[in-house]
Amino acid sequence: MDRRSEISEHVSKARAEVKAEEATDAKKLENEPQWPAADLSIMRQGIGAKFSLPRIVADRLTGSTVEEITADAQKIAEHFRPGLRTKPMALVKGAGAAEHDPGTDIDPVRLAAAILKRRALR
Repeated sequence: MDRRSEISEHVSKARAEVKAEEATDAKKLENEPQWPAADLSIMRQGIGAKFSLPRIVADRLTGSTVEEITADAQKIAEHFRPGLRTKPMALVKGAGAAEHDPGTDIDPVRLAAAILKRRALR
């Protein structure tokens, strides 16, 4: 073998190795998530909130794209009771209409007396 054929053989082998490395790198990129881990966590929380999923469940959503995570959230949300509503509670006793029972009548005289009593205490 002369020197030229030897060099061309090495060059063709090197090109084949580079193409093989590029193919394996492309496969690795397809398998890796497209978003950094912190962004994925934030995205999972946002999508979980859209479907009213608890935070601990939203952290466990799977997928590396928005579409995959949304599809997973939809599947999980189907297992939760839809339309579950609770009665809101007042944070401070007597602080709002949440305690008012519409079945009872309000005595305006007693209400006015209570307001005047509160103003006198100030």
